[in-house]
Amino acid sequence: MIITEFELRANWHKTKDKVITLPAGSVITPSARDFIRSKGIQVQIEGDGVYDLTKNTFANAEHTRNLKEQFEKHESKTLNPKQKPEHMTHLYGGNLVSKKHPIIAYRGQLDLFQTECVETQVFFQEQGELELVQKLEEITAMLRDLMVAEVREQPFEFNGLFGLSPDDIRERSHHPQKYYGIPHTPLSYTHGPIVAKLQYLRSRIRVVELFANQAFCNDQGECSRPDIVLVLNRLSSVFYILACEVRSKEAMGNSKKENKKTEHPKCSSEKDRDKYIVPIGISNRHVHLSEEDLNVLFGYGYNLTKQKDLSQPGQFSAIEGVTVVGPKGTLENVRVLGPTRGKTQVELSVTDCFAIGVPPVVRDSGDHKGTPGCILSGPAGNIEIENGVIVASRHIHLHTQDAEELQLKDGDKVKVQVLSQRPVIFDDVLIRVSPNYQKEMHLDRDEGNAALIGTGGKGLILEGDYE
Repeated sequence: MIITEFELRANWHKTKDKVITLPAGSVITPSARDFIRSKGIQVQIEGDGVYDLTKNTFANAEHTRNLKEQFEKHESKTLNPKQKPEHMTHLYGGNLVSKKHPIIAYRGQLDLFQTECVETQVFFQEQGELELVQKLEEITAMLRDLMVAEVREQPFEFNGLFGLSPDDIRERSHHPQKYYGIPHTPLSYTHGPIVAKLQYLRSRIRVVELFANQAFCNDQGECSRPDIVLVLNRLSSVFYILACEVRSKEAMGNSKKENKKTEHPKCSSEKDRDKYIVPIGISNRHVHLSEEDLNVLFGYGYNLTKQKDLSQPGQFSAIEGVTVVGPKGTLENVRVLGPTRGKTQVELSVTDCFAIGVPPVVRDSGDHKGTPGCILSGPAGNIEIENGVIVASRHIHLHTQDAEELQLKDGDKVKVQVLSQRPVIFDDVLIRVSPNYQKEMHLDRDEGNAALIGTGGKGLILEGDYE
């Protein structure tokens, strides 16, 4: 029986025994001997006494000679490539294992990931992203060193990438708004092909990290190669911050480029034109509940739990959600916004309306005449509303001072050009004015997708009669 380091390590981590008993005729590989010595383990051979690792002898001298002959015979066989079975491969030194071995599977994933990095470098070079090509070169070089260190059973020292320490990488990935002016946002095709490639590599290195955990960590949380796991964990953060860097540069570059090429009929200078720039927020499907309906859906006296504040003062997104039921389908966990209102209102996109089988009716908020109804389901009960399901009119919130500066009043309608890679001019944009509002244009998800714009994008307010 051949005793390898991997088998010893796996079993010892479960029991932490100071004495292990091996069958007569066992052969202990050199790396297994080193492991036994490092842990202070005493080896007992069945029927022959204690195995003295320092002298490389058993209590029974004849047995020792037999074992030595067996080991030398086994070693010569495993180191002979002509006799190696195709379904097996070398793990460390001359030790043969199945290709299904967890460490071999990890190596395969790491090799595949390096290939994907090279493919991405080719794509970036074609796109003229030479800085990213060089950064990926630094990453692939480090991965080659990581592979060598693992195969040679050597420790790997990770000092960071691109001049950033491991702690710097973690900090920046957790706070992209602080370092890059980009908030944490869901993946979206609107971010473009460069960001999509980086996000793909981020998700792929997480798969490699999972394989490393399966290879080097046990169920008790003990890890034989924490150095490797640390590198792979930080690499997912590296690809995320690279994506944030690209988005940040594109946002700044597109803003300057597109703002410059779009003239405004009332502005003679860039400075005058800035006041007509409006931030854009994308509204996903959501529900406003009356106090009465809130009590039915969640229980009498229930108070909404704030998840986060919205851009408009006093408005917030709650952690609570409801199910919206139409004639042909349902939308689950539709976010409830607070505070409560006088009447329940469900705001959907045109796509959402088609999905649940209600007609898409465009209305200003609060105008429910001629709109369809639906069923709302909550944890404590259900309600049916006769109307109030709307596709919200695109609109702009303006503070009173902003409205005065733009010479606009509540109820006016304007045109707005979205400044994006796919410029769109939206007509009939309603102006809503209040001293409690903050300057922002609201589009729904369908409109944002059509213009390739997300929250944080910008639009240019044009006159209502501008052609």
